[in-house]
Amino acid sequence: DEEHRLIARYAARLAAEASNSTQCPPTDLSFNFDANKQQRQLIAELENKNREILQEIQRLRLEHEQASQPTPEKAQQNPTLLAELRLLRHRKDELERRMSALQESRRELMVQLESLMRLLKDEEQKQSAQTGSSPHSSPSHSASCTMPMPIRSTSAGSTPTHTPQDCLAGVGDDVLDAFSQGVPRNLRNDLLVAADSITNTMSSLVKELHSVDDGIEEEEENMRNGREKGESQRPCLSFYPYFLLIPLLLFSQNDN
Repeated sequence: DEEHRLIARYAARLAAEASNSTQCPPTDLSFNFDANKQQRQLIAELENKNREILQEIQRLRLEHEQASQPTPEKAQQNPTLLAELRLLRHRKDELERRMSALQESRRELMVQLESLMRLLKDEEQKQSAQTGSSPHSSPSHSASCTMPMPIRSTSAGSTPTHTPQDCLAGVGDDVLDAFSQGVPRNLRNDLLVAADSITNTMSSLVKELHSVDDGIEEEEENMRNGREKGESQRPCLSFYPYFLLIPLLLFSQNDN
């Protein structure tokens, strides 16, 4: 009985909904039709605008590709820019050779500093062992005998007159003078001066290399577009001889 009542109730509800749908006024139907028509028109307009935007993007992309590719005619029209570009590239290669030569000199100086550290440690051990000898004995003689002389690097090849070896020419003499005085503190000061000179030399080379890179990029942009465009990307080159501070720290520990 309950099932029959539920079925009858659902059937009555469906019949009422069907009668309501058939009795809808024609104004509602026309309104729905007009709304659908407007939506279709709006969709068509948006599709047309989308096609126009895609065509404009394609046209701009082609213009950008054509402008970014230099033609021989444009290059021949600017012989001055070509000459300046060749000079800047030659200068860049020259600075790179000087930088590699300076790095080689830095490695050689590191070897010399290690040998000096060993020599100083041996002399301190000898002085502590010789308690009966004179307390004012100086290690200058043995230091000057076993001191490795600075090695001249040949990696620069055709490096110009102002070479990194010329910048470091006085480092070995400063170290020898410091040992001849027999005072470790003077040696630390001379090593610090040598480290500062190397740092200043490498900083100047890095600045010159950056300026040459900027000039090359600017000339290439001028050749491609006839004007300066965009920002130059420069390599991250920054050097600092931190290894030169290691002997100074060891000297300070020995003094303490």
